Amino acid sequence: MTVEETDLPPDTKSVEGLLPLLRTFYKQVDLASLWSRVHRRYEEEAGQLSGPVRKTLADSDGYLRFPSGNYLGRTYAIHLCLLGLPRQVQGRIYGSNYYLVITASKEPRLYEIRHQYLHFLLDPMALKFAPQIQQRAALVLVAHRAPMLGTDFKDDFSLLLTECLIRSIELRMDKPETLPKTLAELVGEGYILVPYYYKALQEFEKQDASMTVYYGKMVEGIDVKAETQRLAAVKFTPRPERPEGQVSEAQSEEERLLDQGDNFIYQAKYEDAKTVFQTVLDKFNPKSERALYGMAIIYSNLRKPDPAQEYFKKTLGLARDLRVVTWSHIYLGRIYDLEGQRKQALVEYHAASLTAAAYPGALRAVQSGLSAPYGSKE
Repeated sequence: MTVEETDLPPDTKSVEGLLPLLRTFYKQVDLASLWSRVHRRYEEEAGQLSGPVRKTLADSDGYLRFPSGNYLGRTYAIHLCLLGLPRQVQGRIYGSNYYLVITASKEPRLYEIRHQYLHFLLDPMALKFAPQIQQRAALVLVAHRAPMLGTDFKDDFSLLLTECLIRSIELRMDKPETLPKTLAELVGEGYILVPYYYKALQEFEKQDASMTVYYGKMVEGIDVKAETQRLAAVKFTPRPERPEGQVSEAQSEEERLLDQGDNFIYQAKYEDAKTVFQTVLDKFNPKSERALYGMAIIYSNLRKPDPAQEYFKKTLGLARDLRVVTWSHIYLGRIYDLEGQRKQALVEYHAASLTAAAYPGALRAVQSGLSAPYGSKE
């Protein structure tokens, strides 16, 4: 192991016990010799990918008018794995670094590579313009009506705004033939600001400033009232019906209850939410990370730190969702701060910092917690 255990990403916990076995395996099969026989295959595959990938990234830099390579110590790394199932793309964000693992494919997955790279370029902008974005966060109420939209986007308006901008950039760069249909489909899925950004990008293209300069102007141009009125008539896409026999009725009911509990929390109906999440834990899954996290959030909002702390710790013992893990550490840090345990609070904020960059709201909370105790007047 080359890093401290406290600096390992949270999703390595499930394989920590594998490390001693891997060391033994490495020696017994003489993996170094095997690698010497196959590394040329990797070099050949990487060589075939290099040209198209570099062009894709350069085109993205060029469209946004970003100086190539000027990322202030941040890293965007692509790793090739020829042992995995073909046509796979897995992305992770740890600290300020972005990693993509891709497997063999007849056609390189350039869309996914570009999408992650656009996040790498634009995610820091959401942090820079956080106050302006927060002034327009009321629009997330509209997004909450979209059944197909992920919980991450419903919980973090900055994340939703960035995703809408990226989807719009992709449309401007790719110029699909069925644009009206594509726009309608994206809005139906909950990406409510794609039409606004698509038009705003048309104006961006007519001038010479970089996106680093123009970004704030586009955020300032979002009219909450006008967008709310435009979206009032939108019929959001419902979740598709599950094929009969594919999933049990119990699982479907569990998912429905979890969604209901999340909505109750957003409406500040904490007792109703508690009843729903407790039902999930009692009737369906006592190890449901969403239900445990929901209970922790409820008690935190009800200002009951002891049960909140207990449920956050239970969540961290089971959770694989990095958003849930990140925010659980942040909330625990805040609880420790309010109890005067600053040293323990800093441990939690540091743990959250490993994955917070993927969630602008969480990253702001981490930076605030590291700079001063939560609840202080500094």
